[in-house]
Amino acid sequence: MRIHYTFIALLGRTSWRLTTVRLYEYVIRRLILMIFVIFGVSLIVFYLARGFPSGMDPVAPYITPKMTAQQIAEVRRIYGFDQPLHIQYFYWLQNVLNGDWGLAGIYAQGKPVYRVFFDSFPYTVELAATALILTVAIGLPLGIISAVKNNKIPDHISRIIALTGYATPSYWFGFMLQLVFFYYFSLWGLPTLPSSGASGMTGAVSRITGMPVLDGLIAGNLEYTLDALSHLILPAFSLAFISLGFLARIVRASMLEVLRQDYIVLARSKGLKERVVIYRHALKNALIPAVTLAGIFFAALLGGAMITEFVFAWPGVGQLSLQAVMQGDSNFLLLYTLVLAAIIVVANLVVDVAYVFLDPRIKY
Repeated sequence: MRIHYTFIALLGRTSWRLTTVRLYEYVIRRLILMIFVIFGVSLIVFYLARGFPSGMDPVAPYITPKMTAQQIAEVRRIYGFDQPLHIQYFYWLQNVLNGDWGLAGIYAQGKPVYRVFFDSFPYTVELAATALILTVAIGLPLGIISAVKNNKIPDHISRIIALTGYATPSYWFGFMLQLVFFYYFSLWGLPTLPSSGASGMTGAVSRITGMPVLDGLIAGNLEYTLDALSHLILPAFSLAFISLGFLARIVRASMLEVLRQDYIVLARSKGLKERVVIYRHALKNALIPAVTLAGIFFAALLGGAMITEFVFAWPGVGQLSLQAVMQGDSNFLLLYTLVLAAIIVVANLVVDVAYVFLDPRIKY
């Protein structure tokens, strides 16, 4: 009997090792595939950004007021702006591989694109992470309650919140939050929440990560941390309210399907507490579509929520990308879209790997 159990244990370990090896191979294949995805995205975006008339000549960021016509022509020649579009792409690709992403437009005063982007990117990361936490913290319980209390008052309330969330325009909801929590609260003599910016105490702490709340915590400056957190609440909730409706609906549908399965009926027939049945047996299997949705949300938010950042004057890459579009800044748009493509690919890869831990039956 001991030999039998030992054999089963060894077989289980071998199976887990094989699964781990296959998972590593799958991750490596996806990372290699990401190179081709980014290359394809760069081709499409380069053609769209440089192939059509725009408000800004690609050579404009490289020109200074004191340059002569001959010097401007020389700049065009060096960067290949005087060449056909397909030749310009190889000039751009060569420069990128050498670490030169070009210069940003007028809104950034001709600074290097990568510096402009990565100076603003931490703000978007902090906003996206906070919005995702709020989405999961509110949307997941709403979906579970809606499924457990199916067709009862809590279910109806949950569905109304979910429907309102993804039916509300983001710009309108952002303005309403500003109107209520800043303007009306100030009229009523109540404590208000900041309606714009990332912090009202700029320069109070050293920039370490570029995320105001995190930098405040690292510096041990409680006043600055609370100020940055108060600036973060309204834009983060504005983003979360839109996405938590989708998450709640997905979790509800998935939970309803899982609760009808035979093993849930068996668990209940054994006399297990309803809480154990819901959270230990049903929720784990119902989380797979929710994890997929959360990964997609986070990738999209990291790309920069243009409208929300614009409404709240949040200094992230979303607002910069909107300015780049309006000015036709191809250099910034290329970097922005390539980083966004990489984030989406990596986020989907992380979600696929998480499936293995949520459901061991999934193999790669």
